[in-house]
Amino acid sequence: MKQISFDEEFSYPDREEGISLDVKLTYAESVMVVNAKVDPGSSVCLFTNEIGIGLGIPIEQGIPKRLGGLTGSIEAYGHEVILHIGDIVFPSLVYFAKYPGLERNLLGRQGCWRNLKLGVIDYDCKLFIGPYDG
Repeated sequence: MKQISFDEEFSYPDREEGISLDVKLTYAESVMVVNAKVDPGSSVCLFTNEIGIGLGIPIEQGIPKRLGGLTGSIEAYGHEVILHIGDIVFPSLVYFAKYPGLERNLLGRQGCWRNLKLGVIDYDCKLFIGPYDG
């Protein structure tokens, strides 16, 4: 039988909107704490334009990417930030929407879940994470 250990445990409310976490993003000297949806089905981490602006990121100078979803496509730009989830801290390539008004932030595979181990016991509304150590 395999066993997996995790460094962090989070409780989350049982809501239809899904599982959210507070995460801290650091860019240069700027820091913001934001709420983001846990979305291991998303290919990338995506944050609002407003968060990028608040961090002082020159959004359109990043790596361009068109992201497709259920409601159409979103233009976004990738930038390297430091991502903090609980006590786990790592550099991450995340994307910021080109335009204001994005309704939610997403923690996707590239930028987040490929750097971490993720466990969910949804019945108990518990989320577990730890650094991925290969």
